[in-house]
Amino acid sequence: MMSKRIVAILVVFLLLLTGCKANSSGDFQEDDNAVQMEYGVQTDTNELKEQTEMKNADESTLADNQIRVTVGNSSFIVNLEDNETAKALREMLTDEDLTISASNYGGFEKVCRLGKTLPCNDTQITTEVGDVMLYSGNQIVFFYGANSWTYTKLGKVEEPSLETLEKILSGPETEITLSIR
Repeated sequence: MMSKRIVAILVVFLLLLTGCKANSSGDFQEDDNAVQMEYGVQTDTNELKEQTEMKNADESTLADNQIRVTVGNSSFIVNLEDNETAKALREMLTDEDLTISASNYGGFEKVCRLGKTLPCNDTQITTEVGDVMLYSGNQIVFFYGANSWTYTKLGKVEEPSLETLEKILSGPETEITLSIR
C-alpha cells in the first residue's frame, strides 16, 4: 500500500516537472517537440542547446577536411581523415550532393552503400561512437556504438553529444545525404 502511494506521488511530481519544463524552455520548445515527435524521446535543456549548435553548424562554411551529413531533419559535420579515401569521398561531393540508401545494422551502426568503390587501406579497428568508416570499399558506416572489424577510417563526427548522435543515427531514416555545402 505504501509503495503504491510513493509511486503515485512520484508520478505526480514528474508530471509537474514536465509542465514546468514546457513553460521554461523558451526558444527551445519547438525543437524539443520536434525531437520528441521524431524519435519518441524527451530531451533535456543541454541536448536542446546541442541541437541548436548543430543547427548553427548547418549554416556555417565547411573546411576542406569536412563534409555535412543529413539524416532526416538533422545534420552534423564529419571531420575527415587526411587520407586518400577521405579525399576521394569529398571529391565525389564537389559537383553535387549525394543521397544514398541507409539502414541500421547490429544496433550500433548505420550503413550506406555508395554505388562506387573508393580507394581503401583496411586495417583492424575497434570503432567508437561517432567514427565514420569505409567498409568493403563501397559502404560508408556511421557508428553509434562500437565494433571491431577491418575498415578504412574516413573521419569522426564533430558532435557535442554522443547521445544525440545515437538518437539521430539509430532512427528509422532510410536515406542519408552527404554534401560539402
